[in-house]
Amino acid sequence: MRKRGLALAMTAALVVGTLAGCGGNSADTSGSQAAQQSEAQTADGEQSREEVTLSAFIQQSVTGESGIWQGWGAQKLHDDLNMKINFDPTGNEVESKLSQYLVAGELPDIIGFKGLDQAQLAMDAGMLLPLDEYQDQLPNIFGEEVYQNAVKYSQDYTSGGSGKLYIMPTAIGPTAYNAYNWVPLLQWSVYKTLGKPEINTLEDYLDVVEQMVKEKPTTPDGEKVYGFSLFSDWDKYTALEISTLSFMYGIDTEYVSTLMETNIITNETKSLLADDSFYKRALKFYFDANQRGLLDPDAMTQTYDEMVAKLSSGRVMFSWFSWLTGTYNDPNAGHVNNEEDPDGYASVVAKDMKLYEAPDQTIGRNWYFGISKSCKNPDAALEFLNWLYDLDVCQYLTNGPEGVAWEKGENGEPVITNWDIVDQKTEMLMPEEVGGGAFQDGVYAFNTLGPQAATELDDGFTLSYRYWPSTIERDATKTKMKVEVNEWLGTTTLAEYLYANDMVGKSTQAVNMVQIPSDDQQIIETQIGEVVKKYSWQMVYAKDEAEFESLWQTMVNDAKGLGLDQITEYYTTEWNNALEKVKDYE
Repeated sequence: MRKRGLALAMTAALVVGTLAGCGGNSADTSGSQAAQQSEAQTADGEQSREEVTLSAFIQQSVTGESGIWQGWGAQKLHDDLNMKINFDPTGNEVESKLSQYLVAGELPDIIGFKGLDQAQLAMDAGMLLPLDEYQDQLPNIFGEEVYQNAVKYSQDYTSGGSGKLYIMPTAIGPTAYNAYNWVPLLQWSVYKTLGKPEINTLEDYLDVVEQMVKEKPTTPDGEKVYGFSLFSDWDKYTALEISTLSFMYGIDTEYVSTLMETNIITNETKSLLADDSFYKRALKFYFDANQRGLLDPDAMTQTYDEMVAKLSSGRVMFSWFSWLTGTYNDPNAGHVNNEEDPDGYASVVAKDMKLYEAPDQTIGRNWYFGISKSCKNPDAALEFLNWLYDLDVCQYLTNGPEGVAWEKGENGEPVITNWDIVDQKTEMLMPEEVGGGAFQDGVYAFNTLGPQAATELDDGFTLSYRYWPSTIERDATKTKMKVEVNEWLGTTTLAEYLYANDMVGKSTQAVNMVQIPSDDQQIIETQIGEVVKKYSWQMVYAKDEAEFESLWQTMVNDAKGLGLDQITEYYTTEWNNALEKVKDYE
């Protein structure tokens, strides 16, 4: 339960004033603010500030759209602060775009970082505003109890040793029940047709999927169906969509380091290129898939959007993210509620798996928001950031305005009243009087907000509709496919099934407490990453096992020659330090 006393007390201090030292020349900055925030007399005698537009580069955004933020979320911002946000394009290669900003010496007003290493570059360059120097203008961040551990940790450990708050974490608070990111999915209709064969290990999916492709070699439109498909857009140091299978076995290959495998069940860590690593097993899995003719030949070269289009058309049998279904599972696609044969991508978890469950994010996740020190209107940027961390605003952006898709019952319990708007989240169904657009237009442009969706508000209910009691009840029966899957599992949620069968790997906040390495080490990691990416994809498409093993050995030798052992030693030490550090935050 949040405590709002301090936040309410500090709200009185939220004023629009001059910030000395922001944007280089404070005199010039003040003049710019005065011009942009000049006040005009309204008809009723009240003061109103002129409209302000801020630029934003949000790396963690999943949309490639750019330009002025539109829709009901943007309307809320305009109504509250007379402000607009102009998004710089993200899309592919956001790290390269950030580097271009850093080289140019000027960042957009609002920055969203999707990694501490990227944020550190901006801090090292002195390009971010020290937020703790403006606490009176950020009452939500510094006043809400749910954020305090995150603020303290960021000041202590992610400030480059300065003790300042340059970057504010996101997704702070409790982890949602039944919210699993890495979940193996299969096309339900075909899996049913085969008699729902038992899957005991990762490798068993090869046999099952091979049978599924034989059962459905083409879509109704005559397009070829593949057992597996991948994309390489998100590759950084590894073939990411291959290494990510590790999370199905409680092994982190992202948060501690993408070059390490950290088993959150045993708390052991080792190199991704150890001979007994899961990464080698995952590469062999997709190599075998290719040998059987089950892997999409475009897997190495296609984009995320191209792969999603295939999922939407039902051209791929297997998916590895709980949300990676394209539009195939959308009710309006006609599959999940098909009267004769309910279909869709359904959770089918191998018996030996322990799905990674995120820790309660007491210090937030490794995504951050910051304000550019070169911002010409820092007061407005601070006002926007404070708005973005307001729990009431976050509730609004997550669920829409009360009375449109939801309302409170007599007992005060919030309930979704218009599931068409919510389920068809990409359709333009929001009323024009609240700003129009699609239901997703509240959070989508930012991907994540300050608090976790499962954060409990003063009324005793979660911030997001997804975890309201009525929603949980509905989820068990919201589609005909869901009913069939739950009957098969013998539970009403995937979480119940996983916990009942000891198939959960509960993580620790320590995975977010590993300190980033020096610039020199990051250069080494980048060089190793280029080697790993190159040979990983070659291994998947190797002509035979002999070539597969030869490529693996070459990759390991080359990586060791670049300093892999040094990297492994660093992260092993840092991980052990993090396990000690976390005791103060969990």
